[in-house]
Amino acid sequence: MTDRKKITLIYVGVALICALVLGMSFLLLGLKKVNKKDEPPATGVGKEDVGDLVVLKSDFELQRQDGAKVKISDLKDKVWLAAQFYATCPMCAERNSSSLVEIYKEFKDESEFVVTCFSVDPENDTEELLSSVRDGLKLEKNNWWFLRAEREELWEFMTKEMFFTTIKERTDPIHVAQKGRWAHDMGYQLYRGDTLVYKWDEGLPLDQLRGEIKDALVGIRKALESKK
Repeated sequence: MTDRKKITLIYVGVALICALVLGMSFLLLGLKKVNKKDEPPATGVGKEDVGDLVVLKSDFELQRQDGAKVKISDLKDKVWLAAQFYATCPMCAERNSSSLVEIYKEFKDESEFVVTCFSVDPENDTEELLSSVRDGLKLEKNNWWFLRAEREELWEFMTKEMFFTTIKERTDPIHVAQKGRWAHDMGYQLYRGDTLVYKWDEGLPLDQLRGEIKDALVGIRKALESKK
């Protein structure tokens, strides 16, 4: 075989490999688009249209850290930022004392704004423990709620109604020591009344979340004015 024929065969082989790679890429992209259509609403991070897709269908009663019984419907005239949480989670402690506190301090004086932390471990997150967590954060006002309820019912509400990701129990002792017993959604969900308007993933810049909160506050105030 001549050198020219060898070179030709090499180029043909390379071309076939490239065609195969491109074909697989287009196939995977196509599958990704199909699967995306099957996703439940608001599972994507930062979807701008989630407010048109997710409205809480049912009410739910919870216990606040001070023992008070509250319902989701008590937040109907509020802009509220929801997060999953449990007291012994080291990642929650870091997140709450940094990004969540930062957001809270910026909007704590807004009467229509509330932070809500839903416990994924309510059997162990007692009223006393949740109160001590709140005291540790040195919160000045009563618009940061630590919430608990019967575990199975609360988990079902958070995953099926609020579209938080599924909560799973870690079994590896090293992972448990580093990250805590329960693997759960570390992002935030922003609601205006009963409507989800924004989902923010932990680790993303806070600027867009701030903008979404400001827009939601404008919207809730207009809604309240229209009721007068």
